[in-house]
Amino acid sequence: MSQVQSKPEEQSVPGREDLRLRIETRIRKLERASGNGLWSMVCFLLVSFAAFDGFSFLPELSTEMRSLLGTPPPAEMISLALVVYAFSGIVRTLARMSRNIKPYLGLMHAAFFAAFYAFYHLSGALQDNFWAVFFAGISVMGLENYYLWMHSNAALNKERELLASMQEKGAEQ
Repeated sequence: MSQVQSKPEEQSVPGREDLRLRIETRIRKLERASGNGLWSMVCFLLVSFAAFDGFSFLPELSTEMRSLLGTPPPAEMISLALVVYAFSGIVRTLARMSRNIKPYLGLMHAAFFAAFYAFYHLSGALQDNFWAVFFAGISVMGLENYYLWMHSNAALNKERELLASMQEKGAEQ
């Protein structure tokens, strides 16, 4: 009783379809991740447009609310915090780039720069310091988005090559 066995290349590899689906899922996730940086930049630009106009679409704070918030910090302290934040954001991104660590994903930088706009607005120094916040934000977020894009594209290329090689091997069988 001899059984005829098919050659290994003629048999379908168990889990091959599952692996292909996982690769395609990772590709979609990487494509979304690279778009997250653009969304954070859009949010920052929207807040910047509002700040350029002095947040005129928002109602004025009542005297009760201003007293509840307390006196705003001096513009010099806000500027010092802005310089420290921008410098540390750039250095942190460059450090992650040099070690090829996964880039930061999210809206954290946009939120911090929106807070700087708000602090300057509350202190009455927004018009004098708008461009400082704007260029600091563009610098930090531009570098962050560049690295996010580079990191995502490199990972996307690897995943697409893996998928292509799987399809080539599947076509040979």
